[in-house]
Formats: sequence, C-alpha cells, structure tokens
Amino acid sequence: MLKKIVLIIFFSLYNFQTYSFEPYSGISCHSDKVKGKEEYFFKHDVNHIYATAYKRINGQFIKVGNVVGQKVSSFLLFEDMTIDENLNFAWHLDMVTKNLKPFLLTVDDKNKFEMPKNYDCISKNFWF
Repeated sequence: MLKKIVLIIFFSLYNFQTYSFEPYSGISCHSDKVKGKEEYFFKHDVNHIYATAYKRINGQFIKVGNVVGQKVSSFLLFEDMTIDENLNFAWHLDMVTKNLKPFLLTVDDKNKFEMPKNYDCISKNFWF
C-alpha cells in the first residue's frame, strides 16, 4: 500500500509534457426536405483567416474546396467540389442566421444543374 501512495505522489509531482489540438470550427446542417445532414469545418491560414473547407463524407473529413469570400461575423463563401466536378459551385453561409444557401460562381448554359436545397445550420467544434 505504501508503494502505491509513493507512486501516486511521485507521478503527481512529476511534470509530463503534453500536447493538445485546438478544435476546428465548423457547422452541422440539416434540412426538412433532405434526409441526413451535412457537416463542414474550416481551417484558417497563418493570418487566422479561413482558407480551406472540409466536408464529412463517409465519416471522414475531406477537402472540398477553398474559401473564396468572407466578411468577419457576416458571411462565408466556400467551394464544394463534391456537388458537381464540372461546375464552379459554392455555398453561402450567413454567419448571423446560420443559413446555408447554394451559390453558382459561374453560369454555364451547357450544364443542366438542379440547385441543392437550403440548409439550417448550427455551429459545432470538431475534435480529432
């Protein structure tokens, strides 16, 4: 018993070097018209400006595009290459109301494209 107490005191006084990761800020979105949910998170660059967007696909986060426009605490415009590879498509996230709306960056008459539905989102932190 004395050995256990000595070990507990020793390990509580010994300094361990630990590492931790910051959570990634993201959103979890759902719609009444579409079954399931969409999850995105955003990585920032060295200036702490969002630069890349990631989407959860089959349980894994995969890079889907770049952040192409933003205004702090107002909106975020980011690409999503999983919607259609031949289309320059982005999502517009209103940071105040957390509404996610589809947005075409370029219009091409060749593509017959059905726009995705709007989503309602909540902020979420992703740890991994």
